[in-house]
Amino acid sequence: MAATQYAFRAQKTAGIADGPSWEVSSRIPTDTTAARCYAHSLDGEWFAYAEGSKVHVLPSSSTSTTSTITINQPNVLALSFSPLSTNLFTFERPVKQDNGEMHRNVKAWDVKTGEEVNGWHSKNMDGWEPIITSDESHLIRPQASDISIFSPPLSSKPIVRVRVEGVTSSKPIHPYQEPAVAIWIGEKKGAPASVSLYPLSSLLGKATETRDLPNTMARKAFYKADKLQVKWNNAGTQALFLAQSDVDATGKSYYGETNLYLISLDGSFDGLVDLDKEGPIYDFTWSPNSREFVVCYGYMPARVQLFDMKAKPVHSFGSQHRNFLLYQPQGRLLLSAGFGNLAGGVDIWDVSTRNKVAEFKASNSSHCEFSPCGQYILTATLSPRLRVDNGVRIWWCGGQILHIQPVEELYQASFSPRLVKDIQPFPPVVPKAPEPNESVAKYGKKGDTVNGAESKPAGAYRPPGARGTVASDIYSRRDDDKPSGSGASSPTPMFRGGKPAGRYIPGAPIPGSVPKEAPAEDKKKRTRKRGKGENGATNEEKEKVEKVTEELAKVEVKDEDNKEDVGDDSNAKKIRNLTKKLKAIEELKTRLANGEVLERTQVKKIESENQVRDEIASLGGSA
Repeated sequence: MAATQYAFRAQKTAGIADGPSWEVSSRIPTDTTAARCYAHSLDGEWFAYAEGSKVHVLPSSSTSTTSTITINQPNVLALSFSPLSTNLFTFERPVKQDNGEMHRNVKAWDVKTGEEVNGWHSKNMDGWEPIITSDESHLIRPQASDISIFSPPLSSKPIVRVRVEGVTSSKPIHPYQEPAVAIWIGEKKGAPASVSLYPLSSLLGKATETRDLPNTMARKAFYKADKLQVKWNNAGTQALFLAQSDVDATGKSYYGETNLYLISLDGSFDGLVDLDKEGPIYDFTWSPNSREFVVCYGYMPARVQLFDMKAKPVHSFGSQHRNFLLYQPQGRLLLSAGFGNLAGGVDIWDVSTRNKVAEFKASNSSHCEFSPCGQYILTATLSPRLRVDNGVRIWWCGGQILHIQPVEELYQASFSPRLVKDIQPFPPVVPKAPEPNESVAKYGKKGDTVNGAESKPAGAYRPPGARGTVASDIYSRRDDDKPSGSGASSPTPMFRGGKPAGRYIPGAPIPGSVPKEAPAEDKKKRTRKRGKGENGATNEEKEKVEKVTEELAKVEVKDEDNKEDVGDDSNAKKIRNLTKKLKAIEELKTRLANGEVLERTQVKKIESENQVRDEIASLGGSA
């Protein structure tokens, strides 16, 4: 079994690090600068990277005797291997030719000889990679008005052209039984968008034939689909489609509306995946066993839910601040994490027992993946997403940090892949973690904890005018029926009605409250000082001071009366505001009685009716 390794590419360097020591090997010169891209072959045997005017292809293994192949091809922006590592495909930025011919900016090269085999034109970088079946028998190229199918893959003419008006995307799979293609046609002239699944054999016809799309049972039509993301299961029997619209007509989300659909290739099932929590869909992924999938959805904290092949919920992994999902290649462990604008918390779950195996925090991470052996997890902070703390971290599947490699302006990092048949089974119990190397002590930050649960979660923010009130907690988004609150056990006195009762000075007594009496010892000390006289004062001066003190006390009493008047006005305002809330609750109850479906927050508002009435009664009003 080949050793686990990862590759990285940065502004000033590139390299391959071999585990378990994770030392950077000398297969790539350390002075390699400005490498534009790199790619691994699917079996992990070959590694290619482009720099300047050349592309280098070398064996991934450090013990291989195969020499490095150099391809003289400038301005390469992307690389891709064919499924059996027979050919290497390169992409260049399209350039207008002087003779008016189309620039062949996608080229195919023989991996063993480095000779150019074929090429064609691609307008943009999105979807440039050639679509080739896993046995390399057919190549599929979607175009503006048709889909061309080539066999052999690099032949000059297609064997079939399938006419598709307004084709948006075609996504095949790496087949295990039979190759299949998903074709998405966007909305046009009021007609809904549609997704259709076809076995590749149903699209093939006579040689050089141009034909229309055949009928299929696996088809789903829907509106609100400006973008589409497709994920097939490994068996090639079902596909998940995430349809996303740029604008949410209901106004609930700034990022548009998302819906998830499940379709079977044989047409036995197609429908919307019913999610029981409002909010966007952040991520979804198939299990390697092809029998279940996981979805992360809903307003934060998001819910992670496991579904079966019929889109029925099987198990909930709870609600956390997560937006990323990843299955271990063996399918035993599930990783859920919160990256991007979230804190970087990572949970590792045992799918069979539904128990949490580990929890740690990978702050500022923008990339994450499992190693082919399933024992290591790679997290990386990449540029230009973040230009500070760039580097690679290797974790054990039990949550322990093993290796840290800081790299300035890191652009890309990934494990070397392996074929499914070459992946070793994962043991039934998570193995013991090896000892971390010296880089952890050298580059690890002080205060970092392996277990993210040790850090105290921050409470929800409440504006000053809403802190401590019971009614303000009703509108917080929570999965349970308990209000989230701001952590206060009782309402803050100066914000008792939701608004400040008056000007409040921190440290001063609350307006309207009874001042605390001074301790007995302080009274005795003051009495002694009065008896002796302050600074040798005479009895006449004492009498004058006492008269002035009495006058000031009278003034303070008048001020207290004014404060009581202000307090009464404040209570009246609070009662008016609470009465408005009651009126709004009555309107919602009327809408509910008429059969209208209310939102969760509106239902919570109706449930707060008794609390609002009690608050009015405590202020002396009548509800």
